[in-house]
Amino acid sequence: MTPEEIVAHLQEVDASFVERSDIQFGQGSVWIPRDKWVAAATHLKACGRCRFDMFNFMSGVDWPDDDQIEVVAHLYSVRRQHHLNMKIRVPREGGSVPTLSGVWRGANWQERETWELFGVAFEGHPHLVKLLLPEAFEGYPLRKDFLLMTREAKEWEGREEPGPPDSSPRPGRVPSPAAHAPAHGEAP
Repeated sequence: MTPEEIVAHLQEVDASFVERSDIQFGQGSVWIPRDKWVAAATHLKACGRCRFDMFNFMSGVDWPDDDQIEVVAHLYSVRRQHHLNMKIRVPREGGSVPTLSGVWRGANWQERETWELFGVAFEGHPHLVKLLLPEAFEGYPLRKDFLLMTREAKEWEGREEPGPPDSSPRPGRVPSPAAHAPAHGEAP
């Protein structure tokens, strides 16, 4: 199925499954309402026409000028060889999404990782515990507002400073081609 056919099929099955859709780079994306998140996923897996049998990955997108986090679940059909991105937006603080771990077992790990790194809770998840970070760690490192403390304490060596380039190269800095050019009137 083409991305357009997948979106049309979802709207045909239940018009409330799709808040909006988008097709870019040959892949379809559908924004699913919160109350239809699990029902739409269950249909996409079980439907003979779609057969999304592989939960490929899940992540979050933190838009800097928004107070919401976008959760993206990428689905793939091994048999039909088509893709779909299921998307949902949740509030940055206290946002939650119903779990898909009952639909695809592969969602279990991905939801834990998204919860740990973005702070989006997954309601009904069987074992929502940290995977990557120490238990005492506070904050959500993949959010745009998370400060990297090493850069706060010590300036990064390879960082370019604004202003005119100086003639002394710093470690990790590539000199400009003009630094190697012969002076006016000199032989190359």
